[in-house]
Amino acid sequence: MLPRSLLLLSLASADAFAAARPHLGLPPRPAARPVHVLRGGGGALQASLAGALAGGMALPTATGIAAACGTLCYIRQAYIFSLSYGLSMLGIGGAVLLAAPAPRSPLLAAHAGLVAAYGARLFAFLLWRQKFQPAYDGEARLKPLDKTPRLQRTPILLSTALFYSLLASPLLFHLQAAPLAGASAAVAGVSAAGAAVAAAGLVYEAVADQQKSRFKMALRAGGAKDRLYMGGLYAQSRHANYLGELVFWTGSFLAGAPSIAAAAGLPLWARALRLVAASLGLAGIFFIMTSATKRLEGKQREKYGAEAEYAEYRASTNALLPKF
Repeated sequence: MLPRSLLLLSLASADAFAAARPHLGLPPRPAARPVHVLRGGGGALQASLAGALAGGMALPTATGIAAACGTLCYIRQAYIFSLSYGLSMLGIGGAVLLAAPAPRSPLLAAHAGLVAAYGARLFAFLLWRQKFQPAYDGEARLKPLDKTPRLQRTPILLSTALFYSLLASPLLFHLQAAPLAGASAAVAGVSAAGAAVAAAGLVYEAVADQQKSRFKMALRAGGAKDRLYMGGLYAQSRHANYLGELVFWTGSFLAGAPSIAAAAGLPLWARALRLVAASLGLAGIFFIMTSATKRLEGKQREKYGAEAEYAEYRASTNALLPKF
C-alpha cells in the first residue's frame, strides 16, 4: 500500500506543479541555456532534462533516474540501499546541474553540487569497501541477503526509487523556483544556511566512515579480533556516520525550503503538496536511520555488553547526538 500511495502523491504533485506555474508571482522562468549540438546527443539530453525537471514531470523523472541506478539490485539485492543509493543522488544532482538555466543561481548550484557530491562520495566509499578494502569480504556479507528472486525485486526497486526522488525533492523544487526572484535576504539566508548544514553533514559522515574503516582495517591487518571503534567522532556519537547522513538531508531540506514557503503567488494547495513530498522524504530517512541505529545498538549490546569498557563508552556517549 505504501508504494502505491507514494506513486499517487508523486503523480498528483506533478500535476500540481504544472498547473501552479501560471499562478506564480515570480517573473517568468528564465529560458533554458542555449543548447548546442554535441557529439553523441548530449545537447538533446540536456534539453530533455531541462524540460522534464522544470515542469510537472520533475518527480517522475527523478524516480526514473533513481530506478535506472537501482538496477544494480539485480546483481545483489542489498545494492538498492547502498551503491544504488549513492548513484541515484549523483544522477539526480548531476541532472539538476545540467538542466539549470543560465545564468545559474549560485544557491541552486551549491545545492545540486552537494547532492551530487554526496552521492559520488557514498558510491565511491561503498564500492571501495565492497571490492577493494583489504581483508573485507563484501560478497560473503551481501550474498546471504539475496532472498528475493531477481525478477521479483522490481517492486522493491521502483518503490525505493520513488523514495529517493522524494528525498531529493527539495532540490527539484529549488530548481523550479530558482532564482528566487524578489526573495528577501532572510529567505536566501535560509537556503544558504541549509547548504552549509548539508556540507557539514557530508564532511562529518565522510570522516566518520573513514575513521571506522581504517580502524577495522588495522585490526584485520594485525590479526586481532574485531572490536568496537570508540575513537574519533565516535567518541561522542556511537553512530556518527548515521548522524552525518541525517544532518546532510536536513540541510538539503532547508536549502529547498524557500521554494515551498517563500514562492510568492504559489497556490496554497501546491505548496502543501510540495511540503508533503519533501517531508515524506525527510521523515523516511529519519525513520530508516533511527531504526538502523536501534538495530545496531541491540547487536552491540549483545556482543559487547559484558565488557566494562563498553559500559563506560555507553555512559559517556549518545547513540546519535554528540555528547561532550
